[in-house]
Amino acid sequence: MIKRTYTMVVIDDIRAVVNGISRDMDWSELGIDIVGTASSGEGGLALVKKKLPDIIVTDIRMPRLSGIEMMRELRPQLPHAKFIFISGYSDFDHAQEALRLGAFDYILKPFTPRQLAEVVKKAAEELERERQHSEELSDMQQKLRESMPLLRQEYLSLLVRFSAQPETLRRRWEFLQMDMQSSPLAVVVLEIDHFVQKSEEIPVNDAELLRFAVQNIVEETVLRVAKGTLFRESVHRFVLIINTGDGASALGIAEECRENAERYSKCTVSAGVSRTVQELDELPVAYQQAVEALTYTFYTGGNSVFFWEHITQRPEVLPRPDADLEKELVYALRSGNAGQAEKLLLMLLETAGKTEALPSPDSAKALCVELAALIRNAVPELAGSPELTELMKALTSPRAVLNDLRESLKQLSKLSCAQVQSRLQFSAQEAIQAAIRYIREHLHLNLLVGDYAAHVHLSTSYFSNLFKKVTGLSVGAFVIQEKMEQAKLLLAGDRPIAEIAESLGYEERSYFSDVFKKTTGMTPTEFRAAYGPRQGNG
Repeated sequence: MIKRTYTMVVIDDIRAVVNGISRDMDWSELGIDIVGTASSGEGGLALVKKKLPDIIVTDIRMPRLSGIEMMRELRPQLPHAKFIFISGYSDFDHAQEALRLGAFDYILKPFTPRQLAEVVKKAAEELERERQHSEELSDMQQKLRESMPLLRQEYLSLLVRFSAQPETLRRRWEFLQMDMQSSPLAVVVLEIDHFVQKSEEIPVNDAELLRFAVQNIVEETVLRVAKGTLFRESVHRFVLIINTGDGASALGIAEECRENAERYSKCTVSAGVSRTVQELDELPVAYQQAVEALTYTFYTGGNSVFFWEHITQRPEVLPRPDADLEKELVYALRSGNAGQAEKLLLMLLETAGKTEALPSPDSAKALCVELAALIRNAVPELAGSPELTELMKALTSPRAVLNDLRESLKQLSKLSCAQVQSRLQFSAQEAIQAAIRYIREHLHLNLLVGDYAAHVHLSTSYFSNLFKKVTGLSVGAFVIQEKMEQAKLLLAGDRPIAEIAESLGYEERSYFSDVFKKTTGMTPTEFRAAYGPRQGNG
């Protein structure tokens, strides 16, 4: 469907033909506007140059300047105009030539108005299709221009991850009109420190503003000294590709970005810096170097910059921790000595880390997990406890840094020792209660402290100290106290005092009486008189 009006001129050296076409036909119904006529080739040429019509209906053969010659001259100026030639049978060969030269169509004399209208209508429809295609193309080009920043980001994101042929990369680089040179290049990977934790504590808008602020700071910092492109890789990570050279050091730029982020935003950033590469197809390697360098913030906790070349001499595997220290740690844990266990744990961490260069973060994390397993195995009672589950989760968290792991190990050590102390305390209570029962059942025997200790399978000294810690009395004092309490119960009856003394392990009544009086303030006779059975008065 034709949506606009197209202009047309009519050129023929026979005026009647011109008038018949221009005046006797209703072109407005087809969306055609006749903007001029001419009766010669020269006049037609001047007319077309002035009016620049969409459709040109012209006789193919005219004196001095034919329709074909006119088309040849006008075609560069009007590449999209539609030439329709009027031709007689004798000019058929010329009409065919005109088509080869780019004419839209031709019509043979004599023709009816309807025949000419059909050809003009087809020309207008073709113009409409071309116009729509041009508009669509223009719209696509506009959208392409608008989406160019996103296309550049997508391209760079793929460029640093996947390999491709250098020529393909170069053509794409030129198509996207990258505002930097394709060589030399370095990659810097930056992260907003602890952003995941921060984003959970602040509104979503504030988190986005924080990311936007960091991005602006980095871009402004870079553009002051070098050409570079920054794109966001994830919620807290950016990738920066920099043109190095001319005094621009990627490491120096990264350090300045870190300083400015700390100075002008409410957060800090860390960065990993690659070596400089010369070709676009080397960028994936440079990107991996920058990512690997960034992992070394594990040791600092953030606000730091690491250069890949500075970490290449790292030991791949940490030296094995001191076996004797490990044994001492296990002993300290199993005895519940929290202070000693923590001291030994830190010594193990420091000893293993005494290398000329920082070991890889993965090997340091593996050491921490091994120490956690050592602690867990030393104290089986920990198995299944919620606290252990949480600490092991923290120890294996991908976001954990060295200080986090060290703190988690200390907490695990304290938890283990507390568990052991709780068990030991419970066991001590059970042992003392068993000893007390044994004492009460054997008050008639004059047993020694060692006899009671042997009954509960403890050494005499440890048992003595533990007994006093639990009961508040020495073993001897407790035995006497129990004997005197039993004596009181017996004296309330009518058994002879000498027999009571013997049943409590006292061979001499006098010694029994002395101990009883010292304990109660009364002799056995006085106690019985006060509390013993009463004789009836009949």
